[in-house]
Amino acid sequence: MANELKHSVVKGVAWSTVEKILSALLQLAVSLVLLNLLSPEDYGLMAIVAAFPAILMPLVDSGFSQALIRKKEVDDVDYSSVFYVNIAISLLLYTTLVAIAPACARFFGAPDFVSIAPILYLLIPINSLSNIQNAILQRGMEFKHLSLYVLVANAVSSAVAIWMAVSGWGVWALVGQRLGVVVVKTALMWWGSKWRPKWAFSLERIRGMFRYGSRILLSDLVSNVYYQISNLFIGKFYTKADLGYYDRGNKIKEMPVTSTIMAVLNVTFSAFSRQKEDRAKLNLNARKVYVIWAFVMFPLMCGLIAVAEDMFRLLLPEVWLPAVPYLRILSIAGLLAPLSVISFNLVKVCDDGNVIFRIEFIKKLIATAILAITIPISVKAIAWGQVAIFISDMTINCLTAKRYVVEWSLIARAKDVLPYLATTGLMVLFIWGLGIAGAALSLPLWLVFTLKIILGAAVYALLSEVFRLEAWKEMKEILRGYMPKRR
Repeated sequence: MANELKHSVVKGVAWSTVEKILSALLQLAVSLVLLNLLSPEDYGLMAIVAAFPAILMPLVDSGFSQALIRKKEVDDVDYSSVFYVNIAISLLLYTTLVAIAPACARFFGAPDFVSIAPILYLLIPINSLSNIQNAILQRGMEFKHLSLYVLVANAVSSAVAIWMAVSGWGVWALVGQRLGVVVVKTALMWWGSKWRPKWAFSLERIRGMFRYGSRILLSDLVSNVYYQISNLFIGKFYTKADLGYYDRGNKIKEMPVTSTIMAVLNVTFSAFSRQKEDRAKLNLNARKVYVIWAFVMFPLMCGLIAVAEDMFRLLLPEVWLPAVPYLRILSIAGLLAPLSVISFNLVKVCDDGNVIFRIEFIKKLIATAILAITIPISVKAIAWGQVAIFISDMTINCLTAKRYVVEWSLIARAKDVLPYLATTGLMVLFIWGLGIAGAALSLPLWLVFTLKIILGAAVYALLSEVFRLEAWKEMKEILRGYMPKRR
């Protein structure tokens, strides 16, 4: 049973991570196309309008999905009750956000806010229609299906966005992309799921789940506020172009970081919930996921930092070069994501919600102080402030997780990833050397850029094989499991 669950966890993370990486690569390609067709001001406007649903989306689910996943026994009354609550909250939230759109437009000096909001914010009620199907798939560890749905949704919405941008729709191409993902994903989940809501509702069941879910809701809501608040402050006190540069640098960094965060969060919460009574096995599985994630994330983020300027100069108009420093600074925070996210998931699984609220309060006090210092200085200072916030969050999450899983400490986790840091460092040195050699030989930029990516990945794989890295062996086992067997 333990080995079976361990395999499910690793396979689940692998499937979700592959989907997220493919989605991130697709989004990167689409983003590069759109950046050639749209202006920094378009992206700045979109960042302001999209911040509000991004902050308030947890209200729709109110932590019920995680309560359903965590609950030992679930029936149709539980699912249907949560479904109807989700729909009601989403409609109320949509109506409220559309009503305050004119006031937001005046506050941010963005008249187009009023016309964009009623269309973009439809993603709130549409997304609520698939929350239960999503929870059922996660509860059953069916991450292969979930990953395929998301990948198809990203592909379709990306095609729509490119067509709209080429046709001259401007910022509406970004609206179509955001809304398209939710519409297609929801349709696929309903098509692929046997579950349908029943005419059943239990207020008692809702109250029982809300005791746990409300604490998760509050934590997620506060986290989202602090995640989006930089965009809102930049949009208010700096230019829309400044926000466009910052937002694009952040979003390109997010493509690998946030994508894999969601993959690992979803898989590990479902799996860890089954092992919360056995802390030794919990630590074993958490550590396994951590080293695999570090194995993927470290070269990805460091490689992105190394090739960022070449990528922008080669693929984008010169107007977008000011986004490069933001991309590099914010990518540093991505290196800290594996330990921070897995530590926080351990706390969520082992705690009843009270400790989560307290540590979130402490983390947000620190974040508030950092934002208060950096916002008046410059946009670049805000970016460095985000790195400082990531560091403080990671430290607090890890120290708190150690209360429940004693083997989970900063020192032990640092030792786990030292081989991956060293291997990544050697890869970056190789990429840096390629850049120097390319400049000395006057090689074309496209050739140097291509060589950095292909040879950098090859060097990392070769070093992983030579050093026999644990995560490399795990990844090869997973791949072998999907290869056809010889007769």
